[in-house]
Amino acid sequence: MFRIVCAMTAAMLGLCCRAGEAALPAQEPFKDDPAIVERLRALGDRSGAMLGKFKVEPAGVEKFHGALKNGPGRRDYGNKMAYAPDRGTALYCGANHGSPHRLNDVWEFHLASNTWRMICAPGTNATAFRELQNAERKLKDEIAKGADAEKAKAELEAVYAKMKTWYEGVEVKDGYLQDKANGGPVQPWHTWDGLTYDEKAKRLYWAELDSDNFKDEKNRVHRNLTRAYARVTGQDPEKLVAELKPGSSMYMYDPAQRRWFKQLGQEPFPIMRGMGGTLNYIPDLDKTIWYACVGNTPGGYDEGMWAYDAKTNTWENLVPGGTISGLMRQKKAPSEEIQAAYSGKHKKLVVVNKEMTFVFDFSSKTWIRVADNPGHGYDSHSVFAYDSQADVCLLLSKKGGAWAKTPWKIAAYNIAADTWEEVEIQGAPLPQDPPDRAWEAQQFAGYYDTALNVFVLYCGRSQTTYVYRHAVKK
Repeated sequence: MFRIVCAMTAAMLGLCCRAGEAALPAQEPFKDDPAIVERLRALGDRSGAMLGKFKVEPAGVEKFHGALKNGPGRRDYGNKMAYAPDRGTALYCGANHGSPHRLNDVWEFHLASNTWRMICAPGTNATAFRELQNAERKLKDEIAKGADAEKAKAELEAVYAKMKTWYEGVEVKDGYLQDKANGGPVQPWHTWDGLTYDEKAKRLYWAELDSDNFKDEKNRVHRNLTRAYARVTGQDPEKLVAELKPGSSMYMYDPAQRRWFKQLGQEPFPIMRGMGGTLNYIPDLDKTIWYACVGNTPGGYDEGMWAYDAKTNTWENLVPGGTISGLMRQKKAPSEEIQAAYSGKHKKLVVVNKEMTFVFDFSSKTWIRVADNPGHGYDSHSVFAYDSQADVCLLLSKKGGAWAKTPWKIAAYNIAADTWEEVEIQGAPLPQDPPDRAWEAQQFAGYYDTALNVFVLYCGRSQTTYVYRHAVKK
């Protein structure tokens, strides 16, 4: 173990993406592939098509991490691709649980050319830092058990030196601890359903959850990350903490500036640490809605439902957590691990929560439980989106959940009729799991492409793209 720790390379530490080195080449507009456009044009009602292997840009992107050679990979606990109507593409990001990496990069998918393009290079790799933390812990255990003191201490010093090198890519700037390469989050968390695109502000929002908005100092994540950075690099922790500005744990990626920003401003803020929540831009309101399960967080708290206004850079508590908690206990409001889709026609937010379905009415600010779905809406495996052409919400899932030995299916929810229907797909069938690989073989992310009128499924492990059209435009 000692020799392995000391032999770590700079690449393993995630040091290949420092500021300046992270710059990507100039990017030309996407060009449609006529063959793909024709296949999409010819797709009929309730029909599927496999577009095959997608392309990855730019060339040599694997220099940032070998796993990126085949595109972004389907980030675990992150199945939502955020459609950007002004760009005609979908944006995607998210940190894995740990393997193969935890990065803050951003990718863009262009359907008409079946191309994934990295638009923000990653900075530090939090997985590499976690490996150093694990090595530190093991060495301390060895010392406590009576290991060769001199040798163990020398190895521990080597680990601290590696940590310090890793932290060369981090700084406190503009009021928050950030990655020097791209302004993004340091040691990011999962995405769950916490990703959306603000089409007015032209920014991608990520509920990254490094919250400081707890009353208890020990639970203030961003401050504690800053203190850890200060200690390893020999700085005064409290002096650096004093430089941090109030804000939420929502990060905003600006494609025009090609960098991240942390949302900073004036109180009030959502605590925004609840796992398995959902973040959704609502065009009719020109606001972004954050909803998380009440109590689903370290320490427990009443989060409620919040709205972010980019014009004023302020948050408003739409529905207090105390109001929602009673509804959740009665299964009249969604809990954790949810996915949401917004219908502008009905002005309602539809949420799938395992077999349950809920609707939030913005006019009355109330949750209503509606018809149960025939699948299993769960943010770690299913995909959920609103099809504005067919006026239905589409759910890709398995009955019983991802580990169930049931086929992947698409179901459609009619909001007006409050009915679900399992779809019989014409044309190319949905990709299914090989019997010897079970759920891990097909890992999906997706979105509804408004311009091209298809439900798009990114098949991460097979590196292919599948599309489904519910209704042809009239």
